[in-house]
Amino acid sequence: MQAYIASRTPAGYRPQIVLAMFDETSERLCAQLGYDLIMPSVALRTRLDSKIVTTQLGDEAGAASVPNLLTTITGWEDLRAQAEQAGLGERLVIQLAYGDSGRTTYFVASKTDFDRIANEIVGPRIKAMRHIEHLPLAAEAVITRAGTVVGPVLREITGHPELTAYRGGWSGSEMYPGLVDDGTRHRIGSLIERFCGRLAEEGYRGILEVSILLDTDTGEVYLGELNPRISGSSAHSNLTPGDTTPPLFAYHLLEYSGREFSLDLDAIRAEREAALAGQEWSTLVIQYPGPHVDRIVASPGTGRYRIIDGAAGLVFVDAERDWQGLADGEDAFWFRAIGDGDICGPGVDAGMLVIRARAQEEHYALTPLVKRLIPAVQSAYRGERIGTITRYWRAGVRVLREKLGR
Repeated sequence: MQAYIASRTPAGYRPQIVLAMFDETSERLCAQLGYDLIMPSVALRTRLDSKIVTTQLGDEAGAASVPNLLTTITGWEDLRAQAEQAGLGERLVIQLAYGDSGRTTYFVASKTDFDRIANEIVGPRIKAMRHIEHLPLAAEAVITRAGTVVGPVLREITGHPELTAYRGGWSGSEMYPGLVDDGTRHRIGSLIERFCGRLAEEGYRGILEVSILLDTDTGEVYLGELNPRISGSSAHSNLTPGDTTPPLFAYHLLEYSGREFSLDLDAIRAEREAALAGQEWSTLVIQYPGPHVDRIVASPGTGRYRIIDGAAGLVFVDAERDWQGLADGEDAFWFRAIGDGDICGPGVDAGMLVIRARAQEEHYALTPLVKRLIPAVQSAYRGERIGTITRYWRAGVRVLREKLGR
């Protein structure tokens, strides 16, 4: 990679590096190699990634979360006493400070529910929320010195057992006409802008994703979580259907360009909304089905596919790299994350499927089309068994404990 970068960097320029996920080692390597890592620092991202900190900063910005407690508990009786005093009701959603794709989000409506997760939530600081009936939404945004540019509002695809083992687990997003009305979209945009203004005070610059909870009983818009990075929403927010509509990420590059600039945020918002009006797009993160840990010997390649009837479901067309070339609802794009020779097991993301159609019915069930496409992708993978998931899970736990000093 260093040779690749060196061969394509004009004399006198410093390479600028963008990474979706990175750590202190990545930062150190970029500094040693003379690269500019044009992303917020690991230290800042880690602090802001906490659901506790997100809630606190949102409250300060006037971007309220679902009624909640930020607290510690000693047991079931303590949790119920605190929840009752705060008026949170009998059904609670409990989150740890850190967790990805629903892995540390728990639903508690009884002592039986509590007992299953007591070891996880007794002791550390938690967020305990009122359970609400809601529409899970999200949008990417870019914080710049000239203000915040907000991407399209998306409906999140969460908790489907065909896609994830986690009840609140994220598995993709969709956008379609009528998802929310204009008034709700503007209220969501306003909440995100207020929240991002507070993040800017913390020193954050560039791309991020904000999840939103729309209470379907009251219409109230609540701040959900923050993903301080390039996110799974990027496939939607970087669509460029108009002749003059730049991808959302262009504003991230502009912010780190060192150039002076100004933005007409109202005009940008109107242009982006008009360019995407009437379009349907869905992304689905599909996991390797397992049930064993395998070395992959055959996998579907990245590119455009044709959706057909029957068990096969998908037929390869060509190795395109841009899913915006999908012509209609009979095309699909597979972006492969796990390929031939890789080691893979149950629950590992094999890749992302993009279609120009809705993925969920009004009441959250997956559409018949999507239910057919998921096994079509998974059946295209073949692996040679090299171990059991239990063996690798135990090894992973041992390494984690060693890193934590436990």
